[in-house]
Amino acid sequence: MIEVFENLVTNRHVNALRWKNSGRKIFGYFCSYAPEEIIHAAGIIPVRVMGGSDAITLADVHLPSYVCSFSRSCYDLGLKDVYNYLDGVVFPYTCDTIVSLYNIWRKDIKTPYVGFVDPLCAKRETSRKYFREEIARFRVSLEKFLEKEISEDCLENSIEIYNENRKLLKKVYELRKNSIPLISGVEALSIVSSSMLAPKEEHSRLLENLLVKISEREDVPEPGLRILVSGSVIYDSEILKMIEDAGGLIVTDDLCTGTRYFWDMVNPKASPLVAIADRYYERIPCPCNYPPEKRLEHIMNLVKDFKVEAVIFVLQKFCDPHLFDYPFMEDRLKEVEIPTLLIETEHVTSPIGPLKTRIEAFFETIQ
Repeated sequence: MIEVFENLVTNRHVNALRWKNSGRKIFGYFCSYAPEEIIHAAGIIPVRVMGGSDAITLADVHLPSYVCSFSRSCYDLGLKDVYNYLDGVVFPYTCDTIVSLYNIWRKDIKTPYVGFVDPLCAKRETSRKYFREEIARFRVSLEKFLEKEISEDCLENSIEIYNENRKLLKKVYELRKNSIPLISGVEALSIVSSSMLAPKEEHSRLLENLLVKISEREDVPEPGLRILVSGSVIYDSEILKMIEDAGGLIVTDDLCTGTRYFWDMVNPKASPLVAIADRYYERIPCPCNYPPEKRLEHIMNLVKDFKVEAVIFVLQKFCDPHLFDYPFMEDRLKEVEIPTLLIETEHVTSPIGPLKTRIEAFFETIQ
């Protein structure tokens, strides 16, 4: 049941080429702030651009070493033509690195359509109005590229499909509230990541099948210290596997490849374009957006609902927004006596020995 999701992640480029050869257009996107419903309503399959596990070679000629390894890895794969099947790519303004990558990608990789969406940082009513206009502009931009209209009916249908997938992912996470969860942290990462890499209709069918059969599972995850993992993009499960092998049990997360991706719904009763804009405007914010209190509230609710005993921050080295955000989150968690650990990672996982020792020592101090 779990392997099918793992295969969607492992074979994401092969699958995308298969869908493209069947006549579908494929768009890549760099952040969970990309309005996927509009891309989907245009008849395009949106897939998240992720880095790889191979060494970064070509990108380092263009980008300085203090740029986060996630961005360098994605750009490296673009230069190596791994993403040459993309008909378009969408860059939301989430950090200065992604904005710079937007300009460099347009110059060096020549994807047919390169779009930009600005979700803004501050939250005030003038910002909401601006973002609604930004979403409308993005829709018009896609219509011009495709030379066809994106109808209201198509938008409403896409909203329904995406909301259904989000509801099913939430049901999967509900399974992790049990004293012995039926899904491990490593498996949950594959399930959520695969939802970003496959047609939502197909992925929802797989989730429905999983939810029907998972109660029969015999090889349930080993019990352990209940952990929440917080961070940005985690597409390599190695660090999560290390945490669980050391005696932790990851029961939930605050990741943009986790709960922050699917937690919030689009209001199906509002005007489609306004509802889509408001969903992305009001969603659980990442550290690139202000204020951090809403994300803190999300983390605190997860700690309570999933009976979390400790929080591990797994942050990309040189990811300034997350690293600036960490002291605030750490202090607030200490106030409610939740232990925290900070782990900085690179594109290629740091030496396993020292990391494993730090994690084991952290668990021992709690126990």
